[in-house]
Amino acid sequence: MTDRSDVVVIGGGIVGAACAYYLAVAGVRVRVVERDFAASGTSRACDGLILLSDKTSAAELALAKVSADLWAELAETLEADFEYAHTGTLVLYETAEGLAAGRDKAAELQPAGVRTEIVDSVGLHGLEPNLAPDLAGAVYYLDESQVDARAATLALLDAAQQLGATLQANTEVTGIRLAGGRVAAVMTKQGDIPAGEVVCAAGVWSNEIARTAGIELPVRPRKGHILVTARVPGLIAHPMLEGSYAASVKSAAEGLQVALVAEMTAGGTMLLGSSREFVGFDRSVSPPVVQAIAARAMRFLPRLAQSSIIRSYAGLRPWSPDHRPLVGPVETVPGFYLVTGHEGAGIGLAPVTGQLIADWIANERAPELAEVVSPSRFAA
Repeated sequence: MTDRSDVVVIGGGIVGAACAYYLAVAGVRVRVVERDFAASGTSRACDGLILLSDKTSAAELALAKVSADLWAELAETLEADFEYAHTGTLVLYETAEGLAAGRDKAAELQPAGVRTEIVDSVGLHGLEPNLAPDLAGAVYYLDESQVDARAATLALLDAAQQLGATLQANTEVTGIRLAGGRVAAVMTKQGDIPAGEVVCAAGVWSNEIARTAGIELPVRPRKGHILVTARVPGLIAHPMLEGSYAASVKSAAEGLQVALVAEMTAGGTMLLGSSREFVGFDRSVSPPVVQAIAARAMRFLPRLAQSSIIRSYAGLRPWSPDHRPLVGPVETVPGFYLVTGHEGAGIGLAPVTGQLIADWIANERAPELAEVVSPSRFAA
């Protein structure tokens, strides 16, 4: 292959799609290379929540707030519908003690502009009458939203292509070729693709590519399951998660963790999660994990016992040790950029990731928020 692109983006998931879109908006010539088809990996095996409530550091929250605003802009500007809904999210608590902790967390986030309302048991059942009657209450996060992750990936890629980007599917990348210490091309099974810059958005497979350039990443695959119910239109009006969800996200425990996440799709089905476990690159569906997620969901939504699960799937999230993604240039390999390590926040943080990469490459400057996601923090 001899056709040169200014930038090659490796990976056609939602993070790679966002990078391609914002680079194309900035006038950069972009080629997206995907080993299968667009949104064929984790971006079609996840929920679509855009959260602020699970952020446990100021750096994470700053990224999430910018990205949430960008999602709202994209819902207005992209032609394709990706089922963006700004409904807010309910964080549910089973006990009074839990609700008190949730109130404290909300108070910590409010100075950063995160709008919340404390909902007692009576008010909660006014909002969501199908919830279990013994819940203590909830914190209502008004500025959270949701998308269809697969549709959003395709919408970003379609918009990027309208701006001149190209998508090369069914092309497996085998590594990076260097010349004079800097990026020269992306190597694939079909041949080399010359490139001035390369953005590695290969998720949990980024480490395999980075190693060919002499880089070792601290990114591990973290498996998560999603269940899809039969149609239950009107069962819930808001996306919801239980109060322990944020702790499960932050935890680095090796064993299985399950916490309720529930969202309604535009088609009337529900997506149920979530699970987290380190099991290498195993993407098979585990019946015991499916049962654990279903049991947790029925604890909060007893009427689900009258419904059925029509399918389930598992994806691998790229986990980083400090729970912040690796986004930006690799200082030791000029022309090589990383966008990985988002774990379960890849959907929410995709737009800000794409904008950061576009700032670095198109504007040749370190953007705001660059320091908190710089890959160089793991250089040692």
